[in-house]
Amino acid sequence: MFATTHGNHYRSDYYDGLFRQRVALTTLPAGTSSHDLRHHYASLLLAAGESVVAVAERLGHENAGLVLSTYGHLMPDSEDRTRRAVDDAWCAPGVPPAEDQAV
Repeated sequence: MFATTHGNHYRSDYYDGLFRQRVALTTLPAGTSSHDLRHHYASLLLAAGESVVAVAERLGHENAGLVLSTYGHLMPDSEDRTRRAVDDAWCAPGVPPAEDQAV
């Protein structure tokens, strides 16, 4: 993801040191890693209602399975969202109440 001015990738030990130095200049907790920021990013997207497929794409995964297995616990309100979506569709303006519809 990051490269030297010559286009070479940083060695992991060098990159880790640079990252620790930068974290120390922020209000992030000591020990925060780039992997922690990646998890935070994914968590924020899911909390904002982004689809699992979209999050997988942003993280560079080929499918959503890993995102689901890693972050599925962060979506406890998905059942409520699903129910709300159906309720909103069925209660949309112009949709007559169920008792007025022929069966």
